[in-house]
Amino acid sequence: MIETKVETIIHKPITEVYAYVRNMLNQTSYNQSILAVEAINKEATEYKIQIDLGIFKLNEIYKINEAVENKLIIASCTANGMKFTDRYEFLETGKDCQLTILDKMELKGLFQLSEGLVKMNLKSQMKENLHSLKKILETKI
Repeated sequence: MIETKVETIIHKPITEVYAYVRNMLNQTSYNQSILAVEAINKEATEYKIQIDLGIFKLNEIYKINEAVENKLIIASCTANGMKFTDRYEFLETGKDCQLTILDKMELKGLFQLSEGLVKMNLKSQMKENLHSLKKILETKI
């Protein structure tokens, strides 16, 4: 199991940060490993996503398992060789929002052989993605 955690303060109201992150269609704007996203139900809790993890590409379903407005989003994806869960935590800090993202990934079968490489890449990629998200939100008028 690979666990990766990143966090930052975004200088925007928590309501704006939560709304942007909750709209999973925005993932392609800041998450470099997400190539395409499409909502597949009207509740916008399930998405068809195309993921590029460097060593392999996946077309899978990303599902929001839990959403508590302005506080928490838990979403997961299960594929043949892996399963991952993303936990987004939102905390109001004055006028700003502290965003913490925890990713838990379990590689299965032959994919387990790539765990060391995935672990190294995942941390740096998550940091870059969070930096991109922060930049997008803070420059938004």
